[in-house]
Amino acid sequence: MTGITVLAEASREFDLLVALPVLMGGRVFGEDRDYRMDEVKGLLLARATSPATRDLIWCEIVKSTRSRGDIWKTVALGMALPGLANLAKQFARDYADTSYEDLCAEVVTAFLEALRTVDVDRPAILTRMYWSTYRAVRRSAYAEVLVAKAVAAATMNAHAESESESGHPDLVLVRLVSENVITAAEAGLISAVRLDRRPLGDVAELLEISPNAVLLRLRKAEMRVAAHLTGTTGSSRRAFKRGRKSEAGSTSDSSESSSRTSFVEEPPGDLAA
Repeated sequence: MTGITVLAEASREFDLLVALPVLMGGRVFGEDRDYRMDEVKGLLLARATSPATRDLIWCEIVKSTRSRGDIWKTVALGMALPGLANLAKQFARDYADTSYEDLCAEVVTAFLEALRTVDVDRPAILTRMYWSTYRAVRRSAYAEVLVAKAVAAATMNAHAESESESGHPDLVLVRLVSENVITAAEAGLISAVRLDRRPLGDVAELLEISPNAVLLRLRKAEMRVAAHLTGTTGSSRRAFKRGRKSEAGSTSDSSESSSRTSFVEEPPGDLAA
C-alpha cells in the first residue's frame, strides 16, 4: 500500500460500489424512487439541498453502517470524502513530520469511530462527525508528541546514568516490555512506525491487518507508554487529559505555536458535503 492513502483507497472502493445495485430508498427524504449512491452523494453536495434533508440521508447511512454490514461504511466514507480529504490536508500542514499516508489513516479511523457513536437524533450529523474526527486526530497527534518527548527524556536520563547503550530508544522499549508496560509486539509496532518512520500501510501489510487496526493498537500502546514514562499513576485516559490541559496552558502565551501544538480547538477547515 506504499504511496496509496487510505482515503484514495476509500474513493476507489466507492467508485466501484456505484456500479453495484446498492440503492437508497428515496422515501427516506420524501421521494418515490430509489437512488444510486452517486446520486445520493450529489444531493449531499448540492447547495440547494436543505440541512434537514442532509440529516435524513445521513441518519439512514449511519444506521445502515450499524446494521447492514461493511459496505455501508464504504458508502459513508465515500459520501464524506471531500471533508475528510480537507481535514487530512489541514493536518498535513500542521504536522509536517508525520507522513500524509499515516494522517489519512488517522482520519479514517477516527471517522469510523464517529460513525459508531454519533447521535443520529440530533441535527447536523455530518458536522458533528467531522468535529469528532478532528478532535480524535488532534488527540492522537498529541499522544505521539508526548510519547516522543517521554522516550527522549528516558533516553537522556539513561545516558546520564551510564555510558552504555542502555538509553537507545529501542532499548528503552525493551525495558518497557520487561516492566510489562507494553507487549513485545507493541514495542515492535512503536519502533517500526515512530522510530523507523515506516508507513502504516507497510506495517499493516506485514502484519496482514488493516491500517486502521495498526493505528488502534499503536494508540493504546502509546497512551500506556506516555503515562508510564511521565510518572503518571492514573489511568491512561486521565493521564492524557492532564497532559492535554498542561500542554494547552504552556502554549497559551504564543498564538502561533498554540495553533500547532496545543489543544485549543479551532474550526476544522472548509468541510465540504
